[in-house]
Amino acid sequence: MTHEWRSRIFPAARAVAALVVLFLVWQAPLSGQERRLLMERFDATINVHEDGSMDVREAITMRFGGRWNGVFRMIPVVSRYEGWGGANRKLRLDVRSVTDSDGNELRVEESRSRHYRKLKVWVPGAQDTVKQIHINYTVENALQFYDDGEGSDVGWAHDELYWNVTGDEWEMPIVHATARVQLPDGASGLRASAFTGAYGSTAQNVTTTRLEDGYFFETTEPLGFRAGMSVVIGWDPGLVDRPTVADNAWLFLVSNWLLFFPFASFFFMHRKWKAQGKDPELRSIAPAYEPPEGLTPGEMGVLVDHRPDTRDIVGT
Repeated sequence: MTHEWRSRIFPAARAVAALVVLFLVWQAPLSGQERRLLMERFDATINVHEDGSMDVREAITMRFGGRWNGVFRMIPVVSRYEGWGGANRKLRLDVRSVTDSDGNELRVEESRSRHYRKLKVWVPGAQDTVKQIHINYTVENALQFYDDGEGSDVGWAHDELYWNVTGDEWEMPIVHATARVQLPDGASGLRASAFTGAYGSTAQNVTTTRLEDGYFFETTEPLGFRAGMSVVIGWDPGLVDRPTVADNAWLFLVSNWLLFFPFASFFFMHRKWKAQGKDPELRSIAPAYEPPEGLTPGEMGVLVDHRPDTRDIVGT
């Protein structure tokens, strides 16, 4: 078998084997455990706007085995970027709607879990069936901007979208995942790549297709537990509005407010000390060569060192 045939057959064989394993896991009895959960598809559409914001629409197809209340969607909203000196960057994410396949609103509970926005989605009738969940949200500050390639892996000035499409906190495998990224008209210098696997993985089991208005990404193998797909797209500056210095400063303060807590604490304690804890100013001291009238040596001794000594009593 030649090397060319091996490069073609082996990846296809791995994909078929992974699908067979997923099928057997789903169909086989699990020693009394009746509930199973499988994500059959994760399809995302990302629309980048000229003002630098973007809309994200996710269509998640879940197969429920047994009875379930719903699913959790963990969206990463805090990351570390080299351009910020390793400081945190928090995404301004606004969930617009969560619906079923018929457009009916679903009950959602939002919370924060570590560096994720956690959505608890209640799915009516999630028992031995297939349900589709549609999540729509906007992100104001997902793009990154580089001058002369500083802080990026490429040596050219560009704007960039690095997006974790599926997230990497799913407790079930994802059979198939796609992402379509749409850019404003007039994009030039386009480059794109994608990665699959667990956090930090450099695997690229995904196809990248150039479209008229962006790119389409599609996995070639199922994603395992706590594995996901991330996409990277770069283009020449000028396509979208870049944030101002004031915008970046405000975002830095909001994302890293704990760094300023020691300074705020020092300022508050200094104000308290200056108002209540500061020692009184020293005044002129007038010498007295004789004890005040009416005071005994014992009383004077206590006033001097704030305690009665034996010599004070003897002197009295």
